[in-house]
Amino acid sequence: MAAVVVVGAAVVLGLLHWILGLTAERQEMSVGGVSTTAISLSAWVGGGALAAFLVLCGALLARVSVTDRPPRRLARVALVGGAVVHAVLGALAVGLMGWTAFTGMMVIFTLIVLTLTLYPAVPPPALAVAAGPSGPEVGDGDAETVEQQPAQQRE
Repeated sequence: MAAVVVVGAAVVLGLLHWILGLTAERQEMSVGGVSTTAISLSAWVGGGALAAFLVLCGALLARVSVTDRPPRRLARVALVGGAVVHAVLGALAVGLMGWTAFTGMMVIFTLIVLTLTLYPAVPPPALAVAAGPSGPEVGDGDAETVEQQPAQQRE
């Protein structure tokens, strides 16, 4: 469900940026002497990059759902980035568009964070083996023998 919602948000945000670019171009808006073409092109490129990133997050969420395994390190970083993007967009949306848009962004944020918490990060097995034993193991003797060894060495 999270994957479908995030891809839907990508489509909506991409369309919104496309419309903003068209509006800036047709209204011949200029901010601080920047050309109309530069403003509309930056809206399209920024919207496309944001939509592509959110589609990537949706694909990662779908992969987690299908394989039922936690995301790896790079995928986890991308999903955390997607959650942060939605949190910031939610904070901006409450002031610009109202509480309905804020609620929508927070639902998506919650779904991403829920996925990250339901599938906790698992350390790779190579690190656990490289760390070595953390305490006495079988064959090392019991605790009394280990404590008596320094006293016996003095004699």
